[in-house]
Amino acid sequence: MPGEVSGVPQVCMSFVLRHQQRVDSLNVSGVKTGEQDPSSFPSPDEERRIRHLSRSCYIPATECLIRMMDEGFSCGLLLSAVLLEYLEGSEPDLCDLLRDAASHRQAELLTESYYCSVVALFGEVEEYQHQVEMHQRAMKDFSGQRPAILVATDSIFNWSVITAARNMGISAVYTDVFGKNTPFINPLKSYQAGGMPVLIRHCELSDDIALRYGEVDWVHHPLSPCTYAGWLSEIREGIAHILVDMEVFGGRFHPETGIFVFLEGLPAAFHDTGVRSILPSEAAAQAISPDQIPDEQIESASVTWPVNMMQCTALEALKAAGRWVPDKTTLRRFQARDHFSQMATTSGSCGMLTDYRTQADAYRYFSDYIAALCRFEGDQIGFVRAKTAARILRCTPPHLAFHFCSPHHREGFSAHSLEEFVKLLNVATDECILHHCERLDFEHWVRDVIQDEKLADAIHPLTTREDIQKAVIERVRFLWSRLK
Repeated sequence: MPGEVSGVPQVCMSFVLRHQQRVDSLNVSGVKTGEQDPSSFPSPDEERRIRHLSRSCYIPATECLIRMMDEGFSCGLLLSAVLLEYLEGSEPDLCDLLRDAASHRQAELLTESYYCSVVALFGEVEEYQHQVEMHQRAMKDFSGQRPAILVATDSIFNWSVITAARNMGISAVYTDVFGKNTPFINPLKSYQAGGMPVLIRHCELSDDIALRYGEVDWVHHPLSPCTYAGWLSEIREGIAHILVDMEVFGGRFHPETGIFVFLEGLPAAFHDTGVRSILPSEAAAQAISPDQIPDEQIESASVTWPVNMMQCTALEALKAAGRWVPDKTTLRRFQARDHFSQMATTSGSCGMLTDYRTQADAYRYFSDYIAALCRFEGDQIGFVRAKTAARILRCTPPHLAFHFCSPHHREGFSAHSLEEFVKLLNVATDECILHHCERLDFEHWVRDVIQDEKLADAIHPLTTREDIQKAVIERVRFLWSRLK
């Protein structure tokens, strides 16, 4: 492969330090402007969990990586800027240790959006770029190193990411969206997308450590460094890009499982099998393949996530709020990918922790998130001139949503804003529409919950789907024009 070291097995391993952001950490008191983050991250429960993980996982894992790097092992590090905010004040020993690791000659920092944000989904290139630059500045302040290789937010890879990376002079972009179920994409190869080198996270090799290491019925259990290095030694062309959550080491898998012995044994095993560990920048320098990721593959990658209606509703509400709320700092907290992961029964990506939750737990988190976003929007109304328009357009908490139903059963979907209401009218059955019209349910919801007397009067005499949609669309357009 052009630019790559032919015949020499190469691996680019990176370790990710994040801590899940939760909606109960959001301060929704409403601050009009400023870059100083007013949020109360983390909550007391999360503080206790971070302290526990610092002792059992983050500190020993970082110490292990430093010893490995002292032996010549090269690796990348992706550090959450949000987590570092907390650690610098509350866990100084871990913070100093991470700084030592980040400044090691054998280490290289990676970058991402500051809040690990979903904003690229909205096509907001400038905002996404701003958040990546925020992370780059934070890493520069933390370690003296300004990272130049971008890790796209899990499950999100589109033209907004590519355009922002190109605008910023990013060397290459890591993505996980082609790591599974994409037979035409080889994770060992580098690709191009819009002139930007794209590096594919190797899901299978990453998950061998992050997931399968602890599976006692796995044929390779217990996984040894020699076995793992043996797999990598079979690579004769290309580079294996492996990203692993640091919480795997001492968090998911306790020391008694041998996970630290496995990790610290990798450099010697790589040496014995002829595997060369390289830095992300070395991998990016070799990423000169002319192979392009087809446009249709990028477009299809853009629609593989979100995966359920709760996530779609929350994303649409968040996107709408972003159009008018003045407090962009707190808004960015709401944009964290973690929030939406917790609205699904299964979440996780290549090399990251996989979480499982019940449908009830996923819905509970969705309800908490929408309620918090609604409160935040309510607090922000006082800072805009078109207060009536903002109040009508904001989202409603789940207990005040419009629940579509027929005389005999629920339709299974609910509207949490006027804009979502218009969209759901398209999928509601004729029987459902007639049922609500006969009971004046649409009018009552708009009048009593949305508190828009003018729109309620307009739809009072209407009985068809099309006429109701037209009235709502016209009103929504007018209200948005007032907020511009």
